[in-house]
Amino acid sequence: MKKFLFGSVALVAVAANPVWAADLPPAPSPVPYYKAPAIEPAYDWTGFYIGGHFSNGWTHATGQTTNTATGQVFAPASTDTSAAHGGGQIGYDYMLPSRVVIGILADVSSGTNRTVVNAGPFQASENASDGKVNGTVRGRVGYAFDTLLVYGTGGWTWNDATATRTQIAGTVGKATPGTVETTSTGHDGWTVGAGLDYVFAPNWDAFVEYRYSGLIGNNTVAFPIAQISTSVSSNSNVIEVGINWRFNGAGALIGPRY
Repeated sequence: MKKFLFGSVALVAVAANPVWAADLPPAPSPVPYYKAPAIEPAYDWTGFYIGGHFSNGWTHATGQTTNTATGQVFAPASTDTSAAHGGGQIGYDYMLPSRVVIGILADVSSGTNRTVVNAGPFQASENASDGKVNGTVRGRVGYAFDTLLVYGTGGWTWNDATATRTQIAGTVGKATPGTVETTSTGHDGWTVGAGLDYVFAPNWDAFVEYRYSGLIGNNTVAFPIAQISTSVSSNSNVIEVGINWRFNGAGALIGPRY
């Protein structure tokens, strides 16, 4: 009898089970899987660099000559010259989270820039200026479009030159025909410009830059034997191209760029 009752209960439970299953909520749907988009690294300009450059400059100079013995002031004379230079540079850049890049650099160039005025068979004297070494110390501020940097620059410029005066005919002051006077000159000035800098390979970037420069302060050249002095003012336009080795390698990965 007991076996009969247990079997009946089990049969009823089995028969009722489908009804209970129908009353249960459906199983949740699987969560969809989305693959994240590919992230391309953005270039970080922060770091030191060193490199070389080639430039060509066009200079306009005006000189005002005075006889130091008598005080006589002669009519001003001007010259226009151009010259090519080559040299090197070293600098450091720091990129802000906004991708604004600030930096500082120093460069030096060499190459003779010879200017001759008052020269010719019917002139009484010849004045020549040989620019030998020049350089700048500048800041630069720009914005980085990944591996392309657009920037402005400005700062201090200097040059070292030699001025030579040759008395060709007659006597000026105590300078007789054949007298040659040479003096070293150094000029200071300011420079401003703009450029493009492009990273074309790990560790390497190339740039092109334009600068305008002018002299400041007292730029007077004196020739004591001839008893004359000349005050010079000048401005120049420079186009420069160059290449740098950057010590930051391929640049740090600073965030996603989709």
